[in-house]
Amino acid sequence: MYYLRKGISIEKIRKNLKGQEYGFANLGEIFIEKQVYDSAYFYINKALDIAIKHPRKEGVAIKYTLFGKLYQKQGDFKKSNQYFLKSIPQLQKFKNTRYLSKSYINIGINKLSLKQFKEAKIYINQGLETAKQINSKENILLGYETLTNYYSKTNQFKEALYAQNLVLAFRDSILNEASHKSFISTEIGYESSKKDLKIQSLAKEKKKSDEQANSNFWLFISSVIIGVLAVILLLVFMFLLKRNNNLELDKKNTELQNYLLQIKKLKVSHQKNDSFSNKELKEFQLSKREVEVLELISKGYSNAQIAEKMFVSNNTIKTHISHIYSKLDVKNRVQAIQKISQ
Repeated sequence: MYYLRKGISIEKIRKNLKGQEYGFANLGEIFIEKQVYDSAYFYINKALDIAIKHPRKEGVAIKYTLFGKLYQKQGDFKKSNQYFLKSIPQLQKFKNTRYLSKSYINIGINKLSLKQFKEAKIYINQGLETAKQINSKENILLGYETLTNYYSKTNQFKEALYAQNLVLAFRDSILNEASHKSFISTEIGYESSKKDLKIQSLAKEKKKSDEQANSNFWLFISSVIIGVLAVILLLVFMFLLKRNNNLELDKKNTELQNYLLQIKKLKVSHQKNDSFSNKELKEFQLSKREVEVLELISKGYSNAQIAEKMFVSNNTIKTHISHIYSKLDVKNRVQAIQKISQ
């Protein structure tokens, strides 16, 4: 949900209605699974509005199927069927067989719940046949499971047992296919790994042989020269390293003193106002939690202290701070507080 919402925000900036439509529809589907139906309705309806105003093939029909799923989960099977039936003409027109077969089967499921058994059987069979046309394993399995339920509810136990066997056999075939693919992938990976190791071994042996030959050739001629140069270079390096360390230490001390002084000034300045106003933060689009973290930063709290105060982990606080820097376009705490204060 976090990344979908970030994606929708980007699509709004880009004015990409297709991306927004996808994002809202996916959010709605998540809320259906979470059984938060009011939120699901809100987001699917936003996706449907975009699809109606800016038609894109079977886009409207797919949103109808989401509404069908929503009302099915809520137990309103009549209303669910109204939406599934509305989706069928457009799915047929654009030959979206996968969604079409699923709509047929879901209508059959709703008919079963409404005890309209004769119509239920027609839609289940129609959905199953449509799924077989494109070998949609997910929909075929759903069709067989629904058919088993139909036979059980109509007391046709022999047929129910046969349908259940089809479910088990088809499910086993899916698992076997997945296992076979996994085995082949593992075997290929193993063989590739062996070849890579052999190539690496040969390369190391060749490199070692070349280095040895080269070393022997130059060893006698260059040993004295290298020794002298090494001593000179070592002395020069030690001198430069010591000098550089002293300069770095002085620089760090100066930076630390300036940083602490700025933090102190900003802390005193911020304590006068106690907290940031919504007006100060509105243009930066900071979340409520990011505002809380920024408040504590401005009061001089460390990451560990902020995490303890907000009852979250250090990693969570680091993530919040990273988002704050990004939104404010700054690189450190001082710049962040200065920008907000300005």
